[in-house]
Amino acid sequence: MRTPDQTRPNRGWLEGALLAVVLLAGCKRDCPTCPPPQPASDVPLASPDRVPAGTNAVQNEMRLLHEALRDTVSALALGTLSTVPERLHAVHRARELTEHAVESGTYTLAKNPDQRATFEALDASFHGELEKLEAAASANDPVATGTALGTVMGRCEGCHTLFRAPAKK
Repeated sequence: MRTPDQTRPNRGWLEGALLAVVLLAGCKRDCPTCPPPQPASDVPLASPDRVPAGTNAVQNEMRLLHEALRDTVSALALGTLSTVPERLHAVHRARELTEHAVESGTYTLAKNPDQRATFEALDASFHGELEKLEAAASANDPVATGTALGTVMGRCEGCHTLFRAPAKK
């Protein structure tokens, strides 16, 4: 039995979120609370090295970012932070595809295309935060990784508000 001096510090919402991820990961297919299996998508897989047919460079980068952030949450829950940097490197490589597409004119910002300099500044700042997330995961520091992940997630909406096309209804 632990004495009061040996108790773990309260980690608040992060610990609760990680517990939920772990519990959901163990859910069986026949569990009545599990969501139904999703059909296979017709959307091509994202690639850090080329833009798949039927998509654009920004969509490709955002898909890789989505996968990297999802996998970061899982790595926090499973204690496998060493897997995070590789996922973030893929996002950085896809960023080069996005930069080329914007510079060459093969991609035009969906909203506010005249604010390209703002887009580039927000993108540079966002990728700077991804580098901090990568450093925290590389250091195998779950607290710093969770904090950096929260900062990254908080940066999404600013760019989306300015440059993302409204969702189709």
